[in-house]
Amino acid sequence: MSIDFCYEDVIKTLVKQKRIQPVSQALLSCKTDNERVKHVYEVLSSLNAFPEVLEVSKTSDLSTYYRNHGNECFKKSEDFKAWQYYNLSLLHAPVESDDYTLALSNRSAVFFSMKKYQESLKDVEQVLSLKYPEKLKDKLTKRQKSCVEILKGESENVVPTISDKIDKILKLRGDKDSTYLCASNKLQVAYNEDMGRHVVAREDIKVGEVLVEEEPYLVLLQKSQYLFSCSYCLSREMNQFPCKSCCFALYCSNQCKELAWNEYHSVECPLMASLVDLKFTKLELLSLRVTIKARSDHADWESLLKTVEDAESNLNSEHRGCILKDNKWIYDSKHYTAIHTLASNVEKRSVSDIFQKAVTAAVFLKFLKDKTDFLPENEEIHNFVGGMLLLHVMTSPTNMHGLSTAMEDAYGKFVDDVSLASAPYAYHSLVNHSCAPNVVRFSKIGSGQMSLFALRPIAKGMQIFDNYGLHHALQNREERRALLKSQYKFICSCEACVDNWPTYLHMKAGFTRKTLTTKLHKRVKSVLNEDAIEKLQKGDKNTAFDLFKPLCKLAEDLDAFAPCTELAECQESLKQCIVIFQGLVPFGYSELVEWEAKPFHHSK
Repeated sequence: MSIDFCYEDVIKTLVKQKRIQPVSQALLSCKTDNERVKHVYEVLSSLNAFPEVLEVSKTSDLSTYYRNHGNECFKKSEDFKAWQYYNLSLLHAPVESDDYTLALSNRSAVFFSMKKYQESLKDVEQVLSLKYPEKLKDKLTKRQKSCVEILKGESENVVPTISDKIDKILKLRGDKDSTYLCASNKLQVAYNEDMGRHVVAREDIKVGEVLVEEEPYLVLLQKSQYLFSCSYCLSREMNQFPCKSCCFALYCSNQCKELAWNEYHSVECPLMASLVDLKFTKLELLSLRVTIKARSDHADWESLLKTVEDAESNLNSEHRGCILKDNKWIYDSKHYTAIHTLASNVEKRSVSDIFQKAVTAAVFLKFLKDKTDFLPENEEIHNFVGGMLLLHVMTSPTNMHGLSTAMEDAYGKFVDDVSLASAPYAYHSLVNHSCAPNVVRFSKIGSGQMSLFALRPIAKGMQIFDNYGLHHALQNREERRALLKSQYKFICSCEACVDNWPTYLHMKAGFTRKTLTTKLHKRVKSVLNEDAIEKLQKGDKNTAFDLFKPLCKLAEDLDAFAPCTELAECQESLKQCIVIFQGLVPFGYSELVEWEAKPFHHSK
């Protein structure tokens, strides 16, 4: 059963009992999030509608089951699938068991087959440092020797790369703002009734400038990436090691494992099977993790309550989301205050939307009460945590950001988007939407840091506009406005909507506003030739580096002709360069294996 089915069953029961109207009216009369969750919690209790908490323990049977699947894939040279199964075997293996060392040993073998000799050697050395079955010794020592010899040869033939030059392109230059610590001082945060908090340019900004470098409050790995990345820092290091207790979290280091445990995972750990099995969305899971981390950031519940009280007292001031540190107001995602004060849009939500989100918050609260030691025996704290959970379930859809990159398809082209993780970024959440944005977000693969990159020339005094996933080149105005109103609760009035800019296909069919000069048209054809576009689609880093500056200059010069196909193609090519710079995912990673969040019977 999923959380959606749970919600639907509650609605069916309330309809059958003719309680929808009184329950809705009572919910509408609630003044605070605490009251809303308390009310819905009582409704679920009266219906005995809370889902059971699923418990999944590490067992030899499941570890062996997944290891055998890995062996079958390995024999068929399906290395990427074998690697995932060995990670599953490792996750389910009891600590300090033969199953644990066998999973590591087999993983080192598949790494060797993948020509990942450093990774293979690391796993071999890990096994040799543990108690392992004697029968493994000969294979391990031979593999160890082979890895050392191959790596020695590779180190003698190191070829210089352009990575250092690319790193410079992706860096924010100049001073950062003294209050908004992650942002360039070329930006400033402003406020008005129509736009709310928003970001404007203090001075002219050129295409290609990096304007923000922001670390998130925390990150949440997508389930599809559980077997590929560190659950804490998102590192793509292949030698991941499991949580000591649950079967769902892998880490790249003991440091990440300890940090995750101390910040949130010690509370989540006994709930992980249920969180996965009930298919909570990333936005819902973020609300739970943010709530847990908010408490771990403070010495006790009283200090967290004080932080929230102080934060809410500044909601209508210029210091909203800021904390006073060393007599100076600062806004930074690493402080819970900035996350707590993001807009929830509760006043714009329908009663059914609030009820559904309150069901999620109530279920989380029930899990925390019954299966963890997170909550003290204190009803006030219980109500407070329920309110926090609901707040963040409501802030997540409009304020959290996804991290993604391009994945290689079967034809060797990096044109398929793959979602990696999600995270709360307090500053990025201040940037408003446009269907013709002048900035684009990016994050380096294996990292949670998010940066903001100027995609169009931005004049002093102009507002900075991100894109929330609905672009004039891809969807018509009616589609965009409907979807934006549904999720983000506003009617878009950007230039593309006001002037009803055409989609890319409409432009291709002959629409034009202005005619390019002959000289500019020739430059477009020269820079964006078929060979260059083909190489960009294939993820060629050298081509991306060579084209980056010419594309930035071309985007500057084409902006006056917006909207036109040439500008759209230039901007897409520029974004493709950034995607290449941030890191790509090879084709093998699309071959996901099937696994379940609970014990299951098998015939083998």
